[in-house]
Amino acid sequence: MTVTKNNSKLFARKEMRKKKSDSAVLYEIVKNDLPGFCAGYLINRENERSIGTRLGYARNLKAFFEYVTENLDEFKGRDVTEIRAAEISKITPREVDEFLAEFALERKPATAARMKSSISSMYAYAANTLQEITYNATLGTQKIKKQEKDFVTYLTVEEQDRLLDCIRYGTGLTKREQMHHGRYEKRDLAIVFLLLDTGLRVSELREADNRDLNLEACSIIVTRKGGKHSEVYFSDEAAYYLKDYIEEKKILHPAACGPADPLILSRDEGRLTVRQYENIIPKYVHAALPERYESINCHKLRSSFAMTFYMRDADKGGRDLLALQQRMNHKSLTTTNVYAKAAGNISKQTRNWREGI
Repeated sequence: MTVTKNNSKLFARKEMRKKKSDSAVLYEIVKNDLPGFCAGYLINRENERSIGTRLGYARNLKAFFEYVTENLDEFKGRDVTEIRAAEISKITPREVDEFLAEFALERKPATAARMKSSISSMYAYAANTLQEITYNATLGTQKIKKQEKDFVTYLTVEEQDRLLDCIRYGTGLTKREQMHHGRYEKRDLAIVFLLLDTGLRVSELREADNRDLNLEACSIIVTRKGGKHSEVYFSDEAAYYLKDYIEEKKILHPAACGPADPLILSRDEGRLTVRQYENIIPKYVHAALPERYESINCHKLRSSFAMTFYMRDADKGGRDLLALQQRMNHKSLTTTNVYAKAAGNISKQTRNWREGI
């Protein structure tokens, strides 16, 4: 086929539009915007944290060092990439507090807490692993109090059914979306049902390869936070949708069905990025549950699993907090307990308590 000048320009534009992988973005930030020693735990120790967590840390540290080189006399005008691990001991707890206070002005406490965690992990690495400093300055900073809540944003079973029906039949999608719906129906149904069925994180599902799926055992091996491998079991119905998708993939993408190829494919036969997952869910929520469009995202599917699993009938093992902790892969039962608190908050259900008096 002859490549015309116009075709060449079109190809170039398509190449430019291709999104960089999370790994590529991480390498770029570490190389250009962070001190060299940060590569030690953001890149070299990849088994300890997921790519999403490390990328979040990198972005937070970039913001921190931009503040440091713009506001602290000791570092003003410095090339951030040349800052040595030993030098961060010159940043006092008070200065870290001042940065966190400014950062938190228009942000949620949870966002500020993640920023502090990012800085703390850098200091801990410099002190405990590199042994370049003797004191972790974040230990002397103020605690960031996260607001506790006794409610969880999630989809009810009825809302989940409406969402799944939208994916099955394209109900509520725009004409443009319906034109391409057939191409992604089986894949998206497998994704959404599996997330609702297991409570997997999107970051865990996206890293799964074909070899990690065992349809006979109804299980999938995923890499959890911290690099731990875990076998997660799913229902017969989830197995049905996964098998349907796998069979279609063999026909449409035979070159991407090897053991080490991604389980869930993007349009160009690569691995879906977290951002692409995050774009899939709102499309169907907008069509099936427009009133929930602002509040439901990928992570809320995980919350929906947790609430449904915990609140199921007692004869089916409901209200079992330890079982939920295991399914959610929470290190602390305190984290899991938020779902028990939400399930126990029955003030809304009992608002008409005077009826029948």
